[in-house]
Amino acid sequence: MSAVMAQTPPQAAPQAAQPVNGLLMLLELQRQAWRQATAPELRYHMVNQTRRLIAYRQAAFLTLAERGRPTLEAVSNIAVLEANAPFAQWLEQAVRAVAAGAQAGTVHVVDPAALPAEVRGAWGEWGPAQVLWCPLRKPEPQRETPPGAPAEGRDKAAPPLAGLWLGRDEPWTDGEILLLSHLAEGYGHAWWALSGKRAKRRGLRRVLLPLLVLLAVAGALAIPVPMSTLAPAEIQTSNPVIVAAPLDGVIERFHVQPNQAVAAGQPLFSFESTVLRSRFEVARKGLTQAEAELLTASQAAFADPQTKARVAQLRAQVELRRAELALARDLLDRVTVKAERAGIAVFTDVNDWLGKPLSVGERVLTLADPQAPEIDIMVPVGDALVLEPGSRVELFLNVDPLHPLRARLTHASYEAGLSASGVLSYRVKAALEPGETPGETPPRIGLRGTAKILGDRVPLALYLFRRPLALLRQSLGI
Repeated sequence: MSAVMAQTPPQAAPQAAQPVNGLLMLLELQRQAWRQATAPELRYHMVNQTRRLIAYRQAAFLTLAERGRPTLEAVSNIAVLEANAPFAQWLEQAVRAVAAGAQAGTVHVVDPAALPAEVRGAWGEWGPAQVLWCPLRKPEPQRETPPGAPAEGRDKAAPPLAGLWLGRDEPWTDGEILLLSHLAEGYGHAWWALSGKRAKRRGLRRVLLPLLVLLAVAGALAIPVPMSTLAPAEIQTSNPVIVAAPLDGVIERFHVQPNQAVAAGQPLFSFESTVLRSRFEVARKGLTQAEAELLTASQAAFADPQTKARVAQLRAQVELRRAELALARDLLDRVTVKAERAGIAVFTDVNDWLGKPLSVGERVLTLADPQAPEIDIMVPVGDALVLEPGSRVELFLNVDPLHPLRARLTHASYEAGLSASGVLSYRVKAALEPGETPGETPPRIGLRGTAKILGDRVPLALYLFRRPLALLRQSLGI
């Protein structure tokens, strides 16, 4: 009898130790979950370490958005998760249907018959025989319920934030469901401790970040900047001398080359003079003949009264011949065109003019002073701003775009005209500031570039949207 009683405690000890071990493992898993520092570590713990308490074949962790859309975050025994895999898509559809059901907030066995047809049809391929849904809810503070309040008001559960999808082939027991219910509450508390703070910070960032960006953009658009416009420009001389054709004819030869420095009085080009010399000789001989006739009539006038009457007519004829001779001599003197002052002969090419018939006043070349350069700017009408004398100008030459030349606006035309490229533009003149090129030669005549004309300071918004606003006003009349 005593032997039997002595053997009884060792037989009963294993049966009593099983619930104790399960309770201790439950507490250990909760403690380890609360100690996880990051969300990935907690997800790994939930899908892989939970099998130390309850055996299962596969575990998946999913988060639920505000509209109930699940997102697969972790799967047991898988290091790299493929979000677009067929299994992941099927599992998200299944969990969406479970989260929309009446038992979404409680731990329960999932019934495949209650799921949609497309999910139920693939259950045998992707889903285990027995699946347990363990929701992880946000912990709610306990509130005192006044007497007489309905029971469902006291037991109403908050919608789950996430959940564990546990699958295996053996049916789930009531004891296992009870242990997983307690464990799910601990997991939910740990998950909310990590994700809730991030959600608050994320929500705060969602509100503050757009506001800060909006304020930054508004502040940037209010920064005053000088209004400016860009236009093609060319270096010219400030006081050029236009050399035009003094008579009708054909240029026989040029005495200078393009861009050659010339002195005052130096021949520039000559016209064909054969016709003019012939005209001069004819006029000279005509004058000699008229003078001889006048002399003969003057001598005969003493004896013949009729001849005396012709003296005045012949004298007028002599004056006419003298005028013709003077004109012929003057035209002959203009055959060779000379420089009025020293400068640079600016024209394209000698061969462009040789043999070309010219009319009186047609420009042939320009005498430019290289020591007095001027900027000639053609500002398109669409880009024009208020052009006031004295406005700052920066010229970026094509040959040296990194070193702009500073200048001041001196003249702007009131009336627009067509530029060389056929664009309706205002002609603007600008003079280089004194000392802009100290110790260096002025920029060469004919250099081209882009001029930046600076106007009054305006908000950055007006600077950026000036042309769109003008186009909108022209189109809609606002």
